[in-house]
Amino acid sequence: MAEDATVAAPVPKKAFTFTDDGCRTEIRLGILLILAAVFVWLWLGPRWSAGLYFLGLPLVLLGVPLHARDARRAARPGYPLKLGLILTIGAILMWPDLLYREMVGGPLQVQPMAPLLLVAGLWILAWWPVARRSETRQEEQG
Repeated sequence: MAEDATVAAPVPKKAFTFTDDGCRTEIRLGILLILAAVFVWLWLGPRWSAGLYFLGLPLVLLGVPLHARDARRAARPGYPLKLGLILTIGAILMWPDLLYREMVGGPLQVQPMAPLLLVAGLWILAWWPVARRSETRQEEQG
């Protein structure tokens, strides 16, 4: 029997991606720098870790609104909603684990990486309704 010509070949899956296709490059690079800052905290110390974070943060702060604008205007795919959820939930779950005291009986403090991850995650989530509105509007028109 002959194979049906209309059957499409399966699309090969990518080995590792943490954002969907269409996500802006500056968002991807910014999030990678922010995540690197979290993981190098103990090895390189707070100075280098904060430096990495503040290299990545402007890319995310600028890239997310631009992506939301592009999604509204031209239905750009790949908004990093899942990444925003992961950063937000991860930061909330990490918060209790990152509590410490400088000295016995001293005040309880939190390592700054948890709030900084939370800021990035909430920023991404805050722009999702703006990006999402055009997708539903275009579905209604199309």
